[in-house]
Amino acid sequence: MLYISVVVQVFYAVDWVRNQLDNPKLFRAFLRVTVLSATTVGALALAIGMATGYISPWTGRFYSLLDPTYAKDHIPIIASVSEHQPTAWSSFMFDFHILLILFPAGLYFCFKRLTDATIFVIIYGLTSMYFAGVMVRLILVAAPAVCLISAIAVSASLKNLSGLLRAKAPAAGTTKVSGSGKGTNKVRDISCCIVINLFD
Repeated sequence: MLYISVVVQVFYAVDWVRNQLDNPKLFRAFLRVTVLSATTVGALALAIGMATGYISPWTGRFYSLLDPTYAKDHIPIIASVSEHQPTAWSSFMFDFHILLILFPAGLYFCFKRLTDATIFVIIYGLTSMYFAGVMVRLILVAAPAVCLISAIAVSASLKNLSGLLRAKAPAAGTTKVSGSGKGTNKVRDISCCIVINLFD
């Protein structure tokens, strides 16, 4: 909760500075200098803290997240724990069910409409799925991302479907259908158009 408060305060501080500076070039220069200074100070503090022992070095579990074969080669006791094993596909299916099928469709819709928000969602979803695949216990990390991206898929699909039905409704109401065969062909044509344009 403290981190969220700090991030919100930093966001509003940057917004206040942007409103005070009228020139966009001056604001970009200020932002560049501030980010570079904060990164340099943070890297120096991390290096000094690790060199003096105030910050402990990274553990084998952390290295095994970046390289799944690290624990098996260097620390067998970590690799022997069942929670640290790679996730099987059956675990994904039992945990996510239909959301596992909707997840790629949601990524497709995010890539189709690239904004700052969708880029964040894409990065969040892909990194969480990677970490969920490395360790079984981290499948909980992927659950919010999978729910969010699957909801985007359902929302975009329903939006496209409703727009298509609204566009087809006046045309279907004005045409006369004589005979059951033509009516069946008309329904088949509309359903094919819906399926084709669903992911448009």
